[in-house]
Amino acid sequence: MSVVLFYSPFNQRSRDTESLMLAFRRQGHRVISLSQQAGSEIHDLLENHGIETHSFIPESTNAWVRHLRHLIFLIRFCRTNGVDVVYSHLEAANFIASMAQFFMPATVYICRHHTDQYQLLGFDKDISYKLTYQFARNIIVFSEASRKYMIENEGIQASRIRKINLAYDFSLYPAPDAQSIDGISKKNPAEILLITVGSLYPLKRPDESLRVLKALVDRQYNARLILLGKGDLNSELKSLSRELGLEDRLLFAGYVNNVLDYLAASSFVLHPSVSESSCVAIKEAGLVKKPVIVCQGVGDFDDYVIHGVNGFLVDPDKYVEESVAIIEQYNRDNVGLGKIGAGLREAVIRHFDIKNVIDQYNSLNQSVS
Repeated sequence: MSVVLFYSPFNQRSRDTESLMLAFRRQGHRVISLSQQAGSEIHDLLENHGIETHSFIPESTNAWVRHLRHLIFLIRFCRTNGVDVVYSHLEAANFIASMAQFFMPATVYICRHHTDQYQLLGFDKDISYKLTYQFARNIIVFSEASRKYMIENEGIQASRIRKINLAYDFSLYPAPDAQSIDGISKKNPAEILLITVGSLYPLKRPDESLRVLKALVDRQYNARLILLGKGDLNSELKSLSRELGLEDRLLFAGYVNNVLDYLAASSFVLHPSVSESSCVAIKEAGLVKKPVIVCQGVGDFDDYVIHGVNGFLVDPDKYVEESVAIIEQYNRDNVGLGKIGAGLREAVIRHFDIKNVIDQYNSLNQSVS
């Protein structure tokens, strides 16, 4: 069996990564989590399942000094613990792991959780980002869109990239609570209760969800919208809600621990984002059989969402008008929406249940054991 290290800046929970760690532990591997943060919300769970947890947070105001300290620590840590395989997640850890691979015997896999986000935000010019993918020997992406983007836009050799779906042990999600769902519905009474889940940042376009709500209200529908998440657009969205006269129809719920309850209480899940790799919120919507409206050509949506069968794919440039048309068509069709929601759940489990993905990771672990 192998010694497998998960290296990340995780502080909050990450159910896909947790799922892999727990699965590897059950297989008999020694599994270690090393975080660049305190890991306050994830380490207790991992430790309860026999997974070793560590944190290293160097003190320095200089970014490159911190990078160097992280690099030295990771190399020593892997050598001391006899690490065979490193799965590095998110860019803060990926840069360190990409550099460290030259100084230790462990095989390093750089796990990239975005497609074009860094380019759209202008961060792709950052030297650490460029070095990460210039030198990374093994890269795992979670959607075909990410693989294609890296090859065509970043010039990364296809031989260095493996596409593997995100893997989930869906039993890690608590079942939706009927009483909580009822409470959410009573606090947000509406014929059409919309919900958008995600960080409130420009590329996620939460303002488009407000404009969908406005269009429905203008058509005399009793509609409301819940926004789950926080971000830079908080104040701007509140101003927009006042401008559109939607203050009494909009709930800024922030971050919650019972996302499935909110999703289960909703009528439609709006996801106007134009930058994704493999969106967690849509998989969570599938677990509770809710119809989703997502953007065609974004992330891995085209891989498992079939328009009108298990969800709705719309033109990103026409998100508002096409979403409103879908809602008006299906709003009273409970049977049709039920079938669509059930179809999404089936597709999510088929594509992302860890039992259907784990063999691809097993082959990576076995290749170095």
